[in-house]
Amino acid sequence: MQFEPHVDHRHVDLSSATGPAFFRMADVIRITALSRATLYRRIAGGKFPPPVHLGGRACGWPRGALQQWIDDPEGYSHVSRTG
Repeated sequence: MQFEPHVDHRHVDLSSATGPAFFRMADVIRITALSRATLYRRIAGGKFPPPVHLGGRACGWPRGALQQWIDDPEGYSHVSRTG
């Protein structure tokens, strides 16, 4: 499954797309049109959803978390659940 980069992220709707429940790095880069470095900077700053450990060395982003960011990329804020 391939996604093209979008300048206006609000027009992407992952909920209607058939595909994986988790997206890997290459897919996230294509969907968001952000670089790997920018993704990790935004994750560190709480402005992009963090990946989920899938087992072994695999990580991915849940469809719902990406959709939340796509719906409001400038207003997105991830609140850490560590206490």
